[in-house]
Amino acid sequence: MHAISLSWPLTIEQLTALDPLYIPIIGALLILIVSLFAKESDAGKYAYGVITTIFIFLTLGSLFIYILPLVNTYGTIVVYYSTFTPPLGTCLEIDMLSWFMMLVFTSLAFLVAIYSISYMKEDSGLDKFYALLLTILFGMNGIVMAGDFFTLFVFWETMAISSYVLVAFRKDKWEAVEAGMKYLLMSAFGSTLVLFTMSLLYGLTGTLNLAVMASALRTASPTPMLYIIISLLIVGFGVKASIVPLHTWLPDAHPAAPTGISALLSGVVIKTGIYAILRLLLLFFEPTIFINYGVIVAVFAVLTMTVGNLMALLQDDIKRLLAYSSIVNIGYILVGMAVGMLPVGTETQTLGVTGALFHVLNHSMMKGLLFLAAGVYIHAAGTRSLSGMRGIGRKMKVTTFCFAIGILAMIGVPPLSGFYSKFIIIWATIVANQPIIAALTLLNSAFSVAYYLRLLHIIVFATPEGEILMAKEKASSMLVPLVLLTIGIILIGLFPGLIITWAQGAAGAAISSDSYIQAILGL
Repeated sequence: MHAISLSWPLTIEQLTALDPLYIPIIGALLILIVSLFAKESDAGKYAYGVITTIFIFLTLGSLFIYILPLVNTYGTIVVYYSTFTPPLGTCLEIDMLSWFMMLVFTSLAFLVAIYSISYMKEDSGLDKFYALLLTILFGMNGIVMAGDFFTLFVFWETMAISSYVLVAFRKDKWEAVEAGMKYLLMSAFGSTLVLFTMSLLYGLTGTLNLAVMASALRTASPTPMLYIIISLLIVGFGVKASIVPLHTWLPDAHPAAPTGISALLSGVVIKTGIYAILRLLLLFFEPTIFINYGVIVAVFAVLTMTVGNLMALLQDDIKRLLAYSSIVNIGYILVGMAVGMLPVGTETQTLGVTGALFHVLNHSMMKGLLFLAAGVYIHAAGTRSLSGMRGIGRKMKVTTFCFAIGILAMIGVPPLSGFYSKFIIIWATIVANQPIIAALTLLNSAFSVAYYLRLLHIIVFATPEGEILMAKEKASSMLVPLVLLTIGIILIGLFPGLIITWAQGAAGAAISSDSYIQAILGL
């Protein structure tokens, strides 16, 4: 454990420990300040995108240059104000799980920023767009760094409010306003449940510090109230994670939002709900004592996979189809998490959560790639309807190659990255002696092949006609993220060892919570 006490003036060590937070928010403030003195122009729009890209790149660099070595050396880092020592004061607590999630969030946000430079150039108000993009990254990173419930909730709402506005960014279109309002109402319902749960936990433990709260709850005997709290946590955070039946905002939000934001929502924003469920349930409730909640998560997983697949099969709107596909993949992730929440032994639990976290990263890359490629097609065809995109892939060879790799990875074709995370998740269910869950997961994975192959057939193999014959590749700044994601998917598929090692470390941090708890208790 390594404790960093914040006191004025801040030292270099204190500043660098806060890099994932203050770098994005300084970038957002800089953009807003510049926009006060600069008139909107094409050069200004380009400058906002470049500033955003630079600040996110700096955040990504800090994760590798400073945060990762600290986590590898000390296991857990605690950052707190010197005058308000936890558990009375707020704090940040960073371990391998926090670092892994920040890596996923920041990497995709970096590529979305590059993509948006050309994709969003026709839109107005881009100073606000890029400031919100940086703010949503600030919120997501803050969620996984939070060491107490109050801090987590503040960052949660920061992320949520930013995402509402980004979904409704094109406010001149009724679709965007309607989707934003639906997302706002459903997410507010989830946040209200989280706030209510926070008050219940405070009433039971007398603290909002996660580690101190966990030390009181982990030895508690199961009671109806604690099972109610477990259910409220799953439902409250499950809205953001798009767990069925709490998913209905997502298929509307994805088509309405700008494509880069669709990729961000699907690739990482919904994973904040996954993080909160994984972190809090395993931190607060020992699976060998609270033996039923892993089964609850497994039931939600199967329901989420099945409903998502059935709905995806019926879609003609390419972004709605990909949105339902994201729901399916949340189901796969929940399967791995469910294994980690069953009383099956630490080794098997770690295997399940490793598969889940590996799929969190893989899905962010695969679905980010598919949404960004879909945005290129939509930009060229002028429609989101698959029937209006027939054969467009033949006219846009680079985009189509990347799109095809993303589809094959989503199916789980070896040696692409998606195969390994799916395999680990299914293998974990078998090792955990859960053959029914394994069979249902495998069946859903096979079922999803139908609409993925339909996508390939319509986009790539159909004969283009009409206006599609005039389609051509878009700006290089839109293609660069596609190519980088494609290379990443192939390389991780060929050499998965490093990512699996990181995912195992993150899974171990989630399951073996003693160091997380002792880091605070030892202050």
